[in-house]
Amino acid sequence: MQAWLETASGVRLALGGVCSIGRSSKNTLVMENPEVSRRHALIQPQAGEYWLVDLGSSNGVRLNEARVHQPVRLNDQDRIEIGGTPFVFRVLAREAEPLDSAGTTLTTLKDTRTAALWLLLADVEGSTRLCRSLPVEEFAQVIGRWFLFGKETVERCGGTIKDYTGDGFFAYWPRPDAAPASIAQAVTELKVRQTTVPPPFRLAIHYGTVTVDRQVGSAGESLLGPEVNFLFRMEKLAAALRQRCLLSEPAAHHLRAFAEVAPAGAHPLAGFEGNYNFFGYHPAPTFPAGPG
Repeated sequence: MQAWLETASGVRLALGGVCSIGRSSKNTLVMENPEVSRRHALIQPQAGEYWLVDLGSSNGVRLNEARVHQPVRLNDQDRIEIGGTPFVFRVLAREAEPLDSAGTTLTTLKDTRTAALWLLLADVEGSTRLCRSLPVEEFAQVIGRWFLFGKETVERCGGTIKDYTGDGFFAYWPRPDAAPASIAQAVTELKVRQTTVPPPFRLAIHYGTVTVDRQVGSAGESLLGPEVNFLFRMEKLAAALRQRCLLSEPAAHHLRAFAEVAPAGAHPLAGFEGNYNFFGYHPAPTFPAGPG
């Protein structure tokens, strides 16, 4: 799949991996424009799609003339405006699989590995209600700044954002040897954010074996397997239990050195047999909480 941003003059800016946009020289696309924030927005490839995320910029991002207030999937020919500069998003559908001389479809070369990884899911609570209670511009900044904080926190602690949804994000730590202390640091900083800055949100953290699938030459990785589904079911359970931070038993086992992990009971999860033990997470006072 080929994707790019096209400027008003017809210049094509290729999109490979995550494309960050802003005034800072650390961005993929640097825009030296006072109306553009240092970290203004990003375009993220995920599951064969591209998503546009406003990172709480002061002047916002417009998609087809409407202000973006939550991550949104992009479609071919969508019009994006950042700091008054227009772009057109273009994407070509995946080409047909190549055939050999006998007309048989050739196998696509993939890099696949199986590993035990840390998985984290964050989801805004009552985003629809919050959207209705705030002006569009204020809601966009509240949500965007939360996404930016989550992205910076996860990345500083060695993780990466895998996917964005309309009101949340799915992150993982790509190194199988990721230190539990790094995950504990990220979760602690996110929990501090829960109590100090809106919007309200939930966290679900799991440690399990997943299949990491990457087609050679493509951007990003796919995480596959029941442990990924387990995490998403956990987040639904956290909502039902009104738990703002829920750990699976494997995650709790590794994180108890850094926090009090209080039992949250044994519960079934849809699509999984039996009951599973879950835990709440309460950072120890001596554990560094990081910036709020």
